[in-house]
Amino acid sequence: MIKYSLIAITTVILAFLLSGCNSSLGLAITVAPVAQSASPPQSLEPTKPPVSVPVPLVTPVASPVPDVLPSVELVPVLSPVPSPSPLPVIVNPRTYQTDVLLFSGSGTWSAEVASIESILTSHGATYQAVSSSQLNAMSATDIAKFGLIIIPGGAGGTEGQSLTLQTHANIRTAVQVNGVSYLGFCAGAFLAVAPASEVATDTSYIGVVDGPILDYYYLENQGTDIAMTLQSFADGSTQDILWYGGPVTPNVPGGVIAKYPDGNPAITEVWSGNGFVIISGGHPSATQAMLSGVGMVSTDGLHFDLTWRLIEGALNQAPLAAF
Repeated sequence: MIKYSLIAITTVILAFLLSGCNSSLGLAITVAPVAQSASPPQSLEPTKPPVSVPVPLVTPVASPVPDVLPSVELVPVLSPVPSPSPLPVIVNPRTYQTDVLLFSGSGTWSAEVASIESILTSHGATYQAVSSSQLNAMSATDIAKFGLIIIPGGAGGTEGQSLTLQTHANIRTAVQVNGVSYLGFCAGAFLAVAPASEVATDTSYIGVVDGPILDYYYLENQGTDIAMTLQSFADGSTQDILWYGGPVTPNVPGGVIAKYPDGNPAITEVWSGNGFVIISGGHPSATQAMLSGVGMVSTDGLHFDLTWRLIEGALNQAPLAAF
């Protein structure tokens, strides 16, 4: 479509009028077309709104629930078993003139007496070896002049019966009342523990500890009289110790110093009144000559160091590491 501007139309009209007035002029007027605008023609069609394409909604598919839920194994939570409390340290204000009263009377194993004497001497401890008759002549006050009584192994029945009922009572008084300590090996361990109701009339036991009579270690009931026993200690160590018909010691919580291979107590510590008592079913003081004499061989040497620890712990009334 050609659009004519207002000027062009006016020119045409003017020419027409002029021609009418004076045609001899011969004036020819050319009407030039007006150039088309550079802008593109605008569409007269209505603008369509943008088409909105619907987005389909995706419904999440739930995982199928099995008809039978898988079984879940419940693992019980076990509370830790508390370790037994160690024996209390009881401070007894006591004085004594001599460290050790070493019983060397009837029924004692003389080789063990000699070994203990050697260990005491090597550590500078003072002691007095006393026979059955000498001990029978002593009062409770006399015995209380010592810090520790040691009863070695041997024939327990002979040892106990070589002492009078009064001597038994004096030893109990010295330990339980006056605070003298007691250390017994094998037979000396058997003598230490008995019911209070029996010791008043029976010289088979001294009974510094009131309790049931001790049982033999199981080997005795199988016909074995002597063996090496690998005993375990609370610190995880082991020591191969001579057993010669000794007892299972009391199972005192926090007071079992060592255990036999079958787990039964082999060395026990316990308070008895004011006195501190250590008893061993075996013979840690055994020398090489003692072992050879009974046909035994230790797999880890001799145990004088353990013997001294027991003596020192009892004398100082200082409980040792224990189960």
